[in-house]
Amino acid sequence: LSVHVESATHYIVTRYDELSVDLTFKSESQSIGTLTLMAGSPYVQFTSLQEARISLTTHSNKATLIRSNVTFTTPTQRFFAAGYNGVSFSKSDREVAAKMTAGGLVTMYSLPTQQSQDVLMAHAGTRILGANVNYEKHGDQYKTEIAIKTANNQPTVFGLLSHQVSTAKASWEYSTIYGKQRMIDGQRFAYTTPRIDIKDRLNLSKISDEEKKLLITSLRREINATKFTATDTYFSGKELYRSAQLLELAKQLNQMDIASTIQMKLRQEIIRWLSPSHGSSEKFFYYDSKMHSIVGVQTSFGSEQINDHHFHYGYFIYAASILAQYDAEFLKDYEPMVNLLVADIANYNLNTQFPIRRVFDPYFGHSWASGSAPFNDGNNQESVSEALNAWIGVSIWATQTKNKALKNEADWMLSLEANSANTYWMNISTSLPANDNQYLHTIVPLNWGGKRDYSTFFSAEPNAQLGILLIPMSPTMISELSYGNDVINAHIKEAVSIDYNVQFGDYILMYSALADTKGRLEQARNLPEEFIDSANSRSYMMAWILSVSE
Repeated sequence: LSVHVESATHYIVTRYDELSVDLTFKSESQSIGTLTLMAGSPYVQFTSLQEARISLTTHSNKATLIRSNVTFTTPTQRFFAAGYNGVSFSKSDREVAAKMTAGGLVTMYSLPTQQSQDVLMAHAGTRILGANVNYEKHGDQYKTEIAIKTANNQPTVFGLLSHQVSTAKASWEYSTIYGKQRMIDGQRFAYTTPRIDIKDRLNLSKISDEEKKLLITSLRREINATKFTATDTYFSGKELYRSAQLLELAKQLNQMDIASTIQMKLRQEIIRWLSPSHGSSEKFFYYDSKMHSIVGVQTSFGSEQINDHHFHYGYFIYAASILAQYDAEFLKDYEPMVNLLVADIANYNLNTQFPIRRVFDPYFGHSWASGSAPFNDGNNQESVSEALNAWIGVSIWATQTKNKALKNEADWMLSLEANSANTYWMNISTSLPANDNQYLHTIVPLNWGGKRDYSTFFSAEPNAQLGILLIPMSPTMISELSYGNDVINAHIKEAVSIDYNVQFGDYILMYSALADTKGRLEQARNLPEEFIDSANSRSYMMAWILSVSE
């Protein structure tokens, strides 16, 4: 359904919250009317601010007018436009026009042609003003509540997706590429997700003396050889994260000499990024006042457009969290700088220099990766595992800084993101009606607002499709990736054909150990160095396999 606002030359954002936005259409000198969109709502609403006229057309001009309502019928869909507060419709050969006085409301929505009853008309006249999102921990779950504000405080209709577990009774269901969307009447809608148990170290309590010796030998070699060569925020963050995991392993194995070495290297490098007095011309952050964002001067993957910030900064925050456990002086001196990186991706305070939870979508229950989303299919996210890593890092940082509010928020975001990762990326249903049963893969590497792809932005290889959903496999992910042998083996079978000598082969090998550890340690020892990711190390890879073997 195409809608044209006559006399409008542009529109601006005049209000927004985490779920909804108002776009006010303007001429050169006047505001004409406001379009309201809300995630989860079946309604698109236009409210006139003065006398206005809008025109509506479809590919099929089979339009039926009954009083202040118009219905457009196509072979598969029916589009409805309902007018309120003095709106009148007229029909010509090519279009339907709505004449509106100030305060008039036109609500548009759609239903499948085979649905004979109009189940949405009853609440179409309720104007949506916005929404609030609240959350609280209940034992081993998080409860998320969405409260919708309406002009007359009357109920509206809201749709819950398949990841949103709720006991509320649905009045209607849509079939979507994300599964059934259950439409529910009301103003408050709640659902629950499991709380995630966060671990900052692997369980190596039962390894043998020989296995311990193997890890120490590998650790000593990798720690002594550690250098920081990357200059952008993504690959630099990965190098810092790798060093933090080496530090944690060295401490855990009581190897204080090499722990001291990697701690010093990690400290010097992260301070280089966080302190102007220790910085370089390549490694530092600045505040972009136009986009209200912290940006690394050496950009990558569109980070200057706010792309992927939670992926990049999640590595920094995780590394800072591990270092802070062993370096009280670092925590004291550099907590404000790390807090700025946290605020860029996970701000929970109103009236600050940063928007609330910039990248996180509490409706879909996960993050979006593109800053400006210049795509017809909406925003997107592929590496949901790096999003999980960000919230794990923020949670550990909140523990170190004794910030209870941040800890609660990070654990809630992690709970939702993990639940959506399981539902829409990793443990997917392949029999959705909207897919016509033609999707033959076991994962969805790239989810969009308007489509779902078996693809990535950087490679078409099957190993890349799975690997980007595993990286970087912190200790917390052992439980989160334990989908059962059948699911894991199906993923592995599709991703690798002969061996693990491929991009992300290290992560896929580690993942396979969750189903079968036989021979995995030896494979990790012999994997060529070129197939070990820069956020990983041979020492950590072997330690992961040993920890899941116990």
